[in-house]
Amino acid sequence: MHILTTTSASLDDLAEPIDLRQTPADVVALSFTDSDLAGLAAAWNADAERLPSMRLAALRDLRHPMSVDLWIDSVARHARVILVRILGGYDWWRYGCE
Repeated sequence: MHILTTTSASLDDLAEPIDLRQTPADVVALSFTDSDLAGLAAAWNADAERLPSMRLAALRDLRHPMSVDLWIDSVARHARVILVRILGGYDWWRYGCE
């Protein structure tokens, strides 16, 4: 006999809301991978005087819906460009995409 599960849980259910406390910038970039963010930061810093301001955030820190809302209100809505690299597709960061 098999017992069917009646509830489901995801890693997002375990996430606590956090405020990244970032200040607004012209360009914001989000990714799940630290190497993406580190590479972008290094390239940006190489010519920072000529480039607009930029903020980076790890998507793992924005898993809770309240964290996403706080970040959008304080950072993203002020940005001129928002770059999001979602590894694994839309379902990995559904709330943020919507």
